[in-house]
Amino acid sequence: MYQDHPIDLIWDESSPMDANVMGILTRSGFRPRSMGPAAVAKYVESNGFGPCVLCMHRRELPDIQMIRTLKQHYGAKIYLVLRVDPSDLESTVEAIKFGVDDVIADGSDQQSKWEKIAGLAKLRLLKNDSYVFVDETSQHLLALVERVGAAEVTALMYGPTGSGKEVLARLTHDFSPRRDGPFVPVNCAALPEALAESLLFGHAKGAFTGATRSTEGFFTQAQGGTLFLDEIGELTLPLQAKLLRAIQEKEVLPVGSSETQRVDVRIVAATNRDLRAGIRAGYFREDLYFRVSTFRINVPGLSARLDDILPLANYFLVKHSRDDRVLQLAPEAAAKLLAYSWPGNVRELENVVQRAIVLSNDGVIAASQLVFDEPADHDLYSQGPRPVENNIHPLDAPISQRERWRDAQGLPSNPFSAHMATHDGFDEPADDSSEGGSGLQGAMDANEFRIIVDTIKNTRTRQEAADMLGISQRTLRYKIARMRERGIQIPKRRSA
Repeated sequence: MYQDHPIDLIWDESSPMDANVMGILTRSGFRPRSMGPAAVAKYVESNGFGPCVLCMHRRELPDIQMIRTLKQHYGAKIYLVLRVDPSDLESTVEAIKFGVDDVIADGSDQQSKWEKIAGLAKLRLLKNDSYVFVDETSQHLLALVERVGAAEVTALMYGPTGSGKEVLARLTHDFSPRRDGPFVPVNCAALPEALAESLLFGHAKGAFTGATRSTEGFFTQAQGGTLFLDEIGELTLPLQAKLLRAIQEKEVLPVGSSETQRVDVRIVAATNRDLRAGIRAGYFREDLYFRVSTFRINVPGLSARLDDILPLANYFLVKHSRDDRVLQLAPEAAAKLLAYSWPGNVRELENVVQRAIVLSNDGVIAASQLVFDEPADHDLYSQGPRPVENNIHPLDAPISQRERWRDAQGLPSNPFSAHMATHDGFDEPADDSSEGGSGLQGAMDANEFRIIVDTIKNTRTRQEAADMLGISQRTLRYKIARMRERGIQIPKRRSA
């Protein structure tokens, strides 16, 4: 799995890396490579947001200056390690002042020292580069992304806003033979209409007022790597035509130039809009759709990946809290997170956790400190699966349709089947209006009922229980009625 891959370590070639050092670093969990100072900045830049460890060797003051420059430009994207002479205390102190993350001195037991650095580096870089795939649905999705990444076909990520499409696009790049090339993300919705063509394809000197020099576009910047076109459905029709030609011919024509430039770029696109509806409405080109969707990956919302919610919440607690502060979720807070519908998906969960960190007074996040953007529509979930109309995409459907996504993707039996490779997603899921009590839905109901029972036991009133669960009294009454229908004994409330 991707999480188990070794972490890149860039070794300053001013000090030779012999076979013994290479072995120690490899066994410690690193993937070492040696390069000169001039190549370090270029590597970090082309590596996008990928994490890496940079090991430099203290020789003279310019090394310290380079440390300061790297920290200013790349911050937490890199973990800086400085090798010093055991007697050079002055350099050690100076390096720490300028922001070096760790110091290692020559001597015995190098293996354990590097293993410790590897652990600390991964923990630090976790705050900036982490992927959570705990839910079974997410694991199947990750396996699919790994296969698609290795195949190098164009891919289209289709899912609601905030569901993690860019994360999956980055993983598609990381799993591909282009992983050592650049990953260039472009938000198509944010491109100024007057400059969009220049930004994508570049421009020649004098192409327009203010063009004082020739400039590379995003295609050229992504040479040998992956170009991620987020919200591709927002591009204008004229620009779609030029994008289609660039993808088909593998060449771009900079604005104001008469000579085309060859490009070797893989395209991964993403959208939260139904592009085929856009084709019918006339705002998206059909030929471009088929060009960018060689393999279409449907990304479900967070409400369809229940087992990811708490791991993601704990990750965000680590990411946004201070290094000297350990926070955890109270049981009632965890229950409240699981009961919410998450219309804003992973992005909304991160916002909720950040608010809770601000409001928390000790090391425990209470349910009252979880502030949502808007009330959850729990009654939607209480009424069982809603019918899926032709104009409603199942990404917007409730939790009870979670298994439809798997069935539509062909995931339960074999995520790599030929059926999955040719199936176009879950546009017409099978009708399933039953409210069965077996399988995944039954397990989810049982877990929900257990939380309700425990909450009622420990509260004095129904209103207090509803507030603790983060639902309305009406919803609580409905759930209690369902529990009684299934023969579940409702406990007495705690006496005052």
